[in-house]
Amino acid sequence: MTDALAHLSQLECRVAVVGQIKSGKSSAINALARSPHLLPTRVTPWTTAVTNLHFAQSPPGGYGAVFSFFEHAEWDQLAEGGGRVRELTEQLVPGFAPEHLLQQAALLRQRASERLGPEFELLLGQAHFFEALAPGMMEDYVCAGDFTGPQRLGKYSDITKSADVYLEQGPFAFPSTVVDTPGTNDPFLIRDEITRRSLESADVYVVVLTACQPLSETDVTLLRIMRGLYKDRIVVLVNRIDDLADLDVELPKIAGYVEQRLLAEFPGSHIPVVYGSAWWANQAYAFEPDAAARILARRSAGYLLRAGLLQPQELHPSSLASGDFCDRARQSLLAMSGIPALGQAIETLMAAARPTYVQRKIAHSFAEMARACESAARSELQILLAAEASSHDAKSSADDTFSVYTRERDLLAGVAADIEQSAAGIEAQLARIIKEEQDALRGMLQSSIALHAARERDVLVDTLSRGRSPRVWTHEGVALRRALARVFKEGFEKAAWRLTSFHVRVVPELHKLMRTLVPQPDLESAYGGEALVIPMPAVTPISRLLVLDLKTAGWGALWSRNPSPESSGEKIEALIRAEFAPIAEELVQLAGRVFHDFSTTTIQWSLAACRNIQLALTRRLELVLAEHDAVRRSAVPSGESPPVEDFTERIRAQAQRLEDTEALTQHVEYLARYFDTILKIEAAESNG
Repeated sequence: MTDALAHLSQLECRVAVVGQIKSGKSSAINALARSPHLLPTRVTPWTTAVTNLHFAQSPPGGYGAVFSFFEHAEWDQLAEGGGRVRELTEQLVPGFAPEHLLQQAALLRQRASERLGPEFELLLGQAHFFEALAPGMMEDYVCAGDFTGPQRLGKYSDITKSADVYLEQGPFAFPSTVVDTPGTNDPFLIRDEITRRSLESADVYVVVLTACQPLSETDVTLLRIMRGLYKDRIVVLVNRIDDLADLDVELPKIAGYVEQRLLAEFPGSHIPVVYGSAWWANQAYAFEPDAAARILARRSAGYLLRAGLLQPQELHPSSLASGDFCDRARQSLLAMSGIPALGQAIETLMAAARPTYVQRKIAHSFAEMARACESAARSELQILLAAEASSHDAKSSADDTFSVYTRERDLLAGVAADIEQSAAGIEAQLARIIKEEQDALRGMLQSSIALHAARERDVLVDTLSRGRSPRVWTHEGVALRRALARVFKEGFEKAAWRLTSFHVRVVPELHKLMRTLVPQPDLESAYGGEALVIPMPAVTPISRLLVLDLKTAGWGALWSRNPSPESSGEKIEALIRAEFAPIAEELVQLAGRVFHDFSTTTIQWSLAACRNIQLALTRRLELVLAEHDAVRRSAVPSGESPPVEDFTERIRAQAQRLEDTEALTQHVEYLARYFDTILKIEAAESNG
């Protein structure tokens, strides 16, 4: 139970918001949080920082805002423009030359040194802590601007790695963290490991596009990055529709184009798409007169009429003099902003995310423990009633009552041995199943890599044999990534089915153990008989790029050294295998962690419940035995019988304990059924 409570206390739903700079990510987050000025939006957040907004969570140490700085090694990699940052920048920013990256990296280091002076070296690896987030504080840490901007802006932004802000109330009922990631067209941190880690841990992904240029090449690249993520966790916001000149004509065309591109990138998917304006939503909350006047003066204001709250003749700044109009305008802005629809789409995805499954497993475990505790309380009450009857029997004695407790204690000792024997067998089988399924998954993934590498080898050999030596050969492995995603899904679902089937077979055995502790005929019927579901994790390792640029001097040397196309092909085949092998192994380990988590939060927790009940009953009996023995051995005048133990108060207390556990069982079972219903609805909607 302690483990389960610790799980619950740390449970949160993480929503990662990604998109290009100036797509309106921060504005969308402010609108979702119903706080128009929470994140800065009027300056370009040209920074490497990841901002985590924690809603309805207890801040560690009581701090409301924590800004963490890069470690020395991380800063060196970033500021020198080398390693993976350079590789990814070249791949994802069309026409971006490496020398430009090095030039900007040098400017970044120079600017950081000028802004911080002697503090620069001292701050790396450190953090700043504040009791609460103050106005203007975020600008100092996450808004760097460009190199020509005001130098007072963003004093610490160049070295800030992450910002963690804790807020009491949030946009969702469940404790959640909304992650604002760096823009995907920021040349300093395009898909760097920092952003990648923030995506890996997310449960829901919001991709923000701009209506003026939806699904540009950079956006498509972002979607390819997210191909490794579980596609059913993505919702798209096409933001800034207020910038369109003619919404009635342009928006249907944009919608058709976006849906076609999404279908091409995510075949067979049903990614929800919301069209709206975060600016409208923020003005619905703030309703600043000047901003409202600008909204009404634009042609896109006609779209607000669709809410049915305004009239065409009212779309004029002069209407703002009317309080009634302002109220209706705020309602129209919010309704047509798309933000309420976005929030609903996120909540729908959250209902099928990992935290919901974890809560469901914990609720089932608690329900099982509550039923067992109820039966234990009933059993203990029966023991007390039997002992009381024995004590009032003229033919009985205190020794007879004492023997009732002794027999129960000895029975529990035998049950404890049975529990440990069963636990050892079950845990060994679980470990064997998980290992076998991991090995099988590893073999499937490695076979896919080998097959793809051989095909790439043959293509290259054929190209070279025709005398067409390529100056550039770039391999992203899109087909292989899709194959790995499919193979992983198939292997994971097969392993998950085997584990859940084992769970169904083991549950009756656990109930048998429970009945030896607390005889209760309806214990097994309380279990619904449905296998729990193991949700598939996000397969983010698949998104890692493999870029082999053969125009470099090293590749030129490769062609000259290898005497034949075959040897060149073999070299490429080996490289592909070497690059993708760690990805396959990471996927295998990812699956293993999920399976072990399922094992821990279901079967092993049930075994722990049996142990806890056995220990609790044993401790109770030992206590009663000690008390009863003290009475039995108390000094008694010669020729008199020991006093008869008074069971009245003990029976009354135990009856109350039974009543309390019955109420608890009903409540926890209701919660378990509630989570079952949620997941059944989500499964039906997904299949539909």
